[in-house]
Amino acid sequence: MKKTILGILGCLFIYSGILAQEGIKFEDSLSWEQVKTEARTTGKYIFVDCYTSWCGPCKYMAQNIFPLAEVGNYFNAHFVSVSVQMDVTKNDPAAVKAWYAVADSFTKRYGIMSFPTYLFFDPGGEAVHRVVGSFKNPEKFIASAMNAFDPDKQYYTV
Repeated sequence: MKKTILGILGCLFIYSGILAQEGIKFEDSLSWEQVKTEARTTGKYIFVDCYTSWCGPCKYMAQNIFPLAEVGNYFNAHFVSVSVQMDVTKNDPAAVKAWYAVADSFTKRYGIMSFPTYLFFDPGGEAVHRVVGSFKNPEKFIASAMNAFDPDKQYYTV
């Protein structure tokens, strides 16, 4: 009996550890308008990962930083997150194609020329911060995102 209870508790501990290791939850099925509505409703800021299909640093972030539990815990608590492909390829799925116009408007409006570029918007949908480049250190990535909340460090405010 004792071994059974310990076994069940061990399984629950392992299972909860697996669940806790979820990284950033990107809202793949929402439109830009729906993302802004979600942000207004929840009071969260918006995090936009602007990437291209050919970008090595973008792939590094997607594979090594975004999936980390500590990154996911911070971003999921503070942001509605979306990942937007900024280039066009012949085999893009419908979900990527649905964001073509938004990607084009982001490129023009925010002068995106380097990848990855991260845009941060307040809950009202106004751009407040921007970060360019990849991070090997998750703490530094989180710290760069924290600047979106500080008017003295926000890219667009300063």
